[in-house]
Amino acid sequence: MDDQEKRSLAFEEGSQSTTISSLSEKSKEETGISLQDLLLEIYRSIGEPDSLYGCGGGKMLQPITRLRTYEHEAMWGKALVTYDLETAIPSSTRQAGIIQALQNLGLCHILSVYLKGLDYENKDWCPELEELHYQAAWRNMQWDHCTSVSKEVEGTSYHESLYNALQSLRDREFSTFYESLKYARVKEVEEMCKRSLESVYSLYPTLSRLQAIGELESIGELFSRSVTHRQLSEVYIKWQKHSQLLKDSDFSFQEPIMALRTVILEILMEKEMDNSQRECIKDILTKHLVELSILARTFKNTQLPERAIFQIKQYNSVSCGVSEWQLEEAQVFWAKKEQSLALSILKQMIKKLDASCAANNPSLKLTYTECLRVCGNWLAETCLENPAVIMQTYLEKAVEVAGNYDGESSDELRNGKMKAFLSLARFSDTQHQRIENYMKSSEFENKQALLKRAKEEVGLLREHKIQTNRYTVKVQRELELDELALRALKEDRKRFLCKAVENYINCLLSGEEHDMWVFRLCSLWLENSGVSEVNGMMKRDGMKIPTYKFLPLMYQLAARMGTKMMGGLGFHEVLNNLISRISMDHPHHTLFIILALANANRDEFLTKPEVARRSRITKNVPKQSSQLDEDRTEAANRIICTIRSRRPQMVRSVEALCDAYIILANLDATQWKTQRKGINIPADQPITKLKNLEDVVVPTMEIKVDHTGEYGNLVTIQSFKAEFRLAGGVNLPKIIDCVGSDGKERRQLVKGRDDLRQDAVMQQVFQMCNTLLQRNTETRKRKLTICTYKVVPLSQRSGVLEWCTGTVPIGEFLVNNEDGAHKRYRPNDFSAFQCQKKMMEVQKKSFEEKYEVFMDVCQNFQPVFRYFCMEKFLDPAIWFEKRLAYTRSVATSSIVGYILGLGDRHVQNILINEQSAELVHIDLGVAFEQGKILPTPETVPFRLTRDIVDGMGITGVEGVFRRCCEKTMEVMRNSQETLLTIVEVLLYDPLFDWTMNPLKALYLQQRPEDETELHPTLNADDQECKRNLSDIDQSFNKVAERVLMRLQEKLKGVEEGTVLSVGGQVNLLIQQAIDPKNLSRLFPGWKAWV
Repeated sequence: MDDQEKRSLAFEEGSQSTTISSLSEKSKEETGISLQDLLLEIYRSIGEPDSLYGCGGGKMLQPITRLRTYEHEAMWGKALVTYDLETAIPSSTRQAGIIQALQNLGLCHILSVYLKGLDYENKDWCPELEELHYQAAWRNMQWDHCTSVSKEVEGTSYHESLYNALQSLRDREFSTFYESLKYARVKEVEEMCKRSLESVYSLYPTLSRLQAIGELESIGELFSRSVTHRQLSEVYIKWQKHSQLLKDSDFSFQEPIMALRTVILEILMEKEMDNSQRECIKDILTKHLVELSILARTFKNTQLPERAIFQIKQYNSVSCGVSEWQLEEAQVFWAKKEQSLALSILKQMIKKLDASCAANNPSLKLTYTECLRVCGNWLAETCLENPAVIMQTYLEKAVEVAGNYDGESSDELRNGKMKAFLSLARFSDTQHQRIENYMKSSEFENKQALLKRAKEEVGLLREHKIQTNRYTVKVQRELELDELALRALKEDRKRFLCKAVENYINCLLSGEEHDMWVFRLCSLWLENSGVSEVNGMMKRDGMKIPTYKFLPLMYQLAARMGTKMMGGLGFHEVLNNLISRISMDHPHHTLFIILALANANRDEFLTKPEVARRSRITKNVPKQSSQLDEDRTEAANRIICTIRSRRPQMVRSVEALCDAYIILANLDATQWKTQRKGINIPADQPITKLKNLEDVVVPTMEIKVDHTGEYGNLVTIQSFKAEFRLAGGVNLPKIIDCVGSDGKERRQLVKGRDDLRQDAVMQQVFQMCNTLLQRNTETRKRKLTICTYKVVPLSQRSGVLEWCTGTVPIGEFLVNNEDGAHKRYRPNDFSAFQCQKKMMEVQKKSFEEKYEVFMDVCQNFQPVFRYFCMEKFLDPAIWFEKRLAYTRSVATSSIVGYILGLGDRHVQNILINEQSAELVHIDLGVAFEQGKILPTPETVPFRLTRDIVDGMGITGVEGVFRRCCEKTMEVMRNSQETLLTIVEVLLYDPLFDWTMNPLKALYLQQRPEDETELHPTLNADDQECKRNLSDIDQSFNKVAERVLMRLQEKLKGVEEGTVLSVGGQVNLLIQQAIDPKNLSRLFPGWKAWV
C-alpha cells in the first residue's frame, strides 16, 4: 500500500467522527474565526433559507446568532428586545438592527424619535447609519432632514440619492432629479459587475434597487406636466405587472419598492390642486395600500398591514358607505387573531350593503359577495352561528348576489363568483360528512337497535290490545319522535349532498383556479351513484364542465364503467357519456387507459398456451373474471368503437402497438438470462414491424394537456430499435428503445406478469402532490418536488414504463460487488456480502440479538455516500447546489412516502439521478402501510439510513433536511381534504390491487438475490386467494376505511395517540427512521446498514 493510499484512508477514518461544532471550536482556537458564524454569513448572502439551522441557528445562545435567526424568520419583536438588551454588541450593528426592526414593525414615529435621539448624541455618523437615516427620512417624507441637496451629486450613497431625487421631484427641480438617479444607477451597475455569478441571489439586493430607480425615473414625466386619469392608471397597471413578476421574491426585496410607490403617490397628492385628479390619485393610493397589506399578510407580517390601513383611513372617511378596503381591514384583524373585531367589521359592512342594496354597482357587488362569503367561513370556523343560519344568511346569499349579476363579467367578478361557489360547496360538504360520520358511529347503531326494540314493543302492545295508559302513550310518542328525527337526518344528509355537488359543479364551470376539487366532486358522485338527484345534476350540468378537468381521474372513472345493468339509476349512462366525451377530446391521454380495460385478459389470448403453463412466481394473483369485469370490458369496447368512428387509423395503430408490447412482455427470456449485452429482438415479434405510426404518441412521454383539444406537433412513434436488453428481477423485464418522430431515442421498460396499475396510480398521486407543492410559496421557492416517471398499464398483467435515463440505483453506487463506493473508500470494512450474511444468520433470532449484530455491522461498515456528489460534481458551487438538491429531494420524497405509507424502500428501489442528484423512487407496489403486515414487518416510516444521511453533508439531518421535511409536511397537512379525497377515490378503484396478499408478500421477502431459489411448491393460483368474492369485498371495505383513517390521523399530526405540531411530528419520524432498534428488525434484503 503506497503513501497516497494510506493518507487517504487516514483522512477517511478521521472524517467519520467530525461534527460542525467540533470543527468550529478547533478553527476558533487556531485562526480566531468561528466556522459557524462564517457559515451563517455565507448562507445569508446566498439566500439559502434552511442551512442556517444546520450551523447553530435557533440552537446557540450567542446573541449575534440568535439575532440573525430572528431576522431570518422576520420575528422583529424578538429581535428588537434582544438588540435592546445586548449592549455588548458593537453599537453601529446594534443601532442598525434597531432601526431595521422598527421599520419592519411599521413603527415610523418611534423610529424618527429614535433617530433624533441618535442625532443629538453623536454628530458624525458612520456611513451605514447615515444611509439608514436617509432611508427612514424618505420613507417618512421628512424633507427637512438633511442639508445634502447643496452637496455634489457625486459620492452619495443609494438612499441619499433616492432622498435627493424625491426631494427634487417635490420641488420640481428636474435636472437634479435625473442626475441623482443616473448617478445612483451607475453606482448600482458597477456594484453588480463586481459580484460573482456563482450565486444569483447575491445580485437580488442590487436588482431590487435598480428596479426602484427605474420606477422612480419613469414617474418624472408625470410631474413635469399635469397628469391625466389615463396616465395614472397606466402607471398603476405597469406597477402591478412588475409586482406580479416579483411575487416569489423575499419580502425584504419587494417591500422597499412598495414603500417607494406609496411615497411617490403621496407626493403627487400633495402637489395636486384639481379635485377630480386628487380623487383619482386617492383611489390608486388606496388600491396600492390594500395590495401592500395583502402582500405583507402573505409573509405573516401583521404590523405593516395595520399601518397601511391607517394610511388609507387618513384619506377615506369611514362614514360614507362601504369600501373595498374595509374588507382588508377585517382580514388584518383576523390575521392578528382579533376575531370578534374582524367579524364585527364584516357584519357592519353587510348591514350597510343590505340597506343600500348594492344591486347596480358591480364593484360593490363583488365586495358584498366577498363579505358574505368570508363572514360565513369565519362564523363556521368560530362556531358562532348554527349551520343553517350560516348557510342561508351568508353562503347561499353570497352565491345568489354573485349569480344575479349579468353585465360584462370581469375576471375579478368571475373569481369572486367561483370562490362563493366553492365556499358553499365546502360548507355543505362538511355538513354532509358530519352526518355521514355520525350515521356510521356506534352511538347511532345503538340508537337504531333501541328504535327497533321500541317498534317491536309498540307492535306487541297493539297486538295484545292493551288499553292505553301513560306508559304506552309515552312509548308510542318516543317512537314517533325518533322516527321523525331519523327521517330529518336522512333528508338533511341528502340536501347537503345535493348542495355540495351542485356548487362544486358551478365552481368548476366558472374558472380554472380550483380544479383540484374535481376529485371531491367525483368522489361524492361515485359514492352516491345510486342517488338519482346526483346523477341528474351530473347529467345536466356536469356535462358542461370542460373535459380536460377530468383527465387526472381517468383511471378511476374508467374502472367504474359498465353497461346499463349495474349500479344506480342511470349512473352508467352518465359515466359512459362523460368518458366518451373525454376520450373524443383527449384521445392521446385516454386511449391507452381504456384499451387496457378492454384488453384486461389479452395476455392469455395472445400468448401460446405453453407459455401460460410455465409457472413463474408473479407478484399479482390472476383475478377470477367476474360479471363486473366482463361488463366493464364491454363498456370499454363500446367507447373504443366511438373513438374509432372519428379516428379509425389512430385506434388501429394503438391496438397494434399494445398487442406488440404485450407479446414482447410475455416473450420467455430465460435463455438470455446471463447476457448483459444487447440481444436481437426475434424476427417473429410484431414490434419489429411497426414503423411510422403517425397518430400514436410515444406512450411513455408526458403530453401537455391542450385545453382546446387541438394537439398539434406531437412526438409520434417512428420505429423501435432492433435490440433489447434485460433488466434484473424475477420476471426479466425487457429494455427497448423507441425512436420518436423528432429523431430522439427514448428508453422503455416492458414488463410482463406484473400488474402495473398500482405504480400508475401512485405516480398519479405523486403528480398531485407536486401540484400542491407547486402552489405553496415556501415549497415552490425551494423547488421541492418528487421525481415522477410515466407508467402505462396495457392489461392486467403487462405494461410499459418510461426508463429513468441517467439514473443509478443507490445500491449500485454504494455496494456493487465490483466497484461499489464502500469497497473503494473503505477497503478494510466488512464487505457488503459479510454484512448481509451476518444479518441473515440472526433473522430468526430475538430482537436483542439482531440489535447487537446490527450494531457490530454498523461499527465495521461506515457510510460513504458523501462521495457521490464529490465524484460527480467537481466545481464547488455546483457541488453545493447538487448536494442541496439531493437533501431536498430526500426530504420531499420521505414525507410524501410516509403520508402514502410507501414501503419496500430497499437500495435497488431508490435511484439517484447523476445529473441532478435527485432521488427517483421506483417499484411502488407496497403502499398504504401494507409493509407493516409483511412476514418481517417494516418498522421505519422511510429510508433514512446512515448512508442516506451521509450524502447530506456534515450537518446531517439538521438544517436543510429537517426544514424541508417540515415545509413539505405543512403543505400536506394544509391540503388534507384534497389528499384524502384523492386517496379515497383511488382506494375504492375496483381495479387497484393495493392490499397485501400472501403471494405478494412471498415475492417481496424472498428475493432471488437473497436466497438461492424459491420454494418450487408455490403455484400461481394459490388456493388462499380464491375466497368467496363477497366476503373479500366486505373485509376490503373495512381495510380501506382503516387506511383512510390512518391517513387522516397522519395529516392531523396524530402519532401514537398524541396530536403533534408539524415540527414535533417531523422530529418523531426522523427519530423512528434512524433508530438502530427499528433498523435492526428489518428484513435483511432491505440492507438497513447501508
